[in-house]
Amino acid sequence: MPTTEQWLALGLIGVYLFDSMHFLRVGDAVVETRGRALKRVNFGWPFELGGRQPFLPNLLTPFQPAFRIEWDLAGGAVADVESASKQMQDVLVALRPIGWTSSACGLLIVLAAPVCLILAEQVWFLGAVAASVLVALLGCIIVIVRRKALGLDAKQLLSICFVALICLPCSANLARAVAGSRRWIFAARDLPRLGFEPADAITTCRLTVTALSNAKRYVAQESREFQVIDEQIRLLGDCNS
Repeated sequence: MPTTEQWLALGLIGVYLFDSMHFLRVGDAVVETRGRALKRVNFGWPFELGGRQPFLPNLLTPFQPAFRIEWDLAGGAVADVESASKQMQDVLVALRPIGWTSSACGLLIVLAAPVCLILAEQVWFLGAVAASVLVALLGCIIVIVRRKALGLDAKQLLSICFVALICLPCSANLARAVAGSRRWIFAARDLPRLGFEPADAITTCRLTVTALSNAKRYVAQESREFQVIDEQIRLLGDCNS
C-alpha cells in the first residue's frame, strides 16, 4: 500500500502532467517551437476525448513553449501570416529566461521533490520546495518586467503569476502559460507558411489537410463552413509542391 509521501509524489507529477495537457477543439491547433524558431503545427492526437483532441507537449522540455492558434472555418478576418510569425519569434526571444526558470522549477518540484518524498528525505524535500518557490518567484518577476514584450495585459499577468506561485508543479509550465495567453487566427491555407523549415512545412501542410477533412464531419454539407473548408483544401493543393 503506497504511503502518504508516495501519493504526494505521484500527485506532484500528475498535476504537472495535467497542466501540460491541451484539449483542442475543431479549429484549434498549437505551433510547436524549437529554440527561437517555429517548428510545426500540431492538431493533437488522432483520437478524441469528449469531442476534443488531446495534445501533450514534451514533458522534458518546458523551455520550449507552444503557441495556441485558431484556423478559420467561416471565411472571417485572419492574421497576416508573416507579421504573426515575426510576433511569435519576438515572444520566443523574450521568453528565453522564463524558459530557464521553468526548467529549474520542473527539476526541483517535479523531479527532485518526488524523489525526496519516495526516499523519505523530508529535509531535502522542504529544500526542493523552498528553492522551487524562489525560482518561480524569479520567473514571475521576469514576466512582469517583460510584460509588454510578451503582450500580456494586467489580467493575464496576475492570473499567470498567481497560478505559478500557488500551484508549484504549474510553475514548470510558466513559459508555456505565457506563450499560450495570446491567440492568432489564420486561414488554414496559410499555416504551412509560418516560417517553418521546408520539411516541417510539408508535414504541416499534410496535417492541415487531414484536419480540414476531419472538420467536414462536423458541419452541414450545404453550409458556408463546408464550402470554406473545401476551398482551403483546394488552395493547399499538393503538399509536396
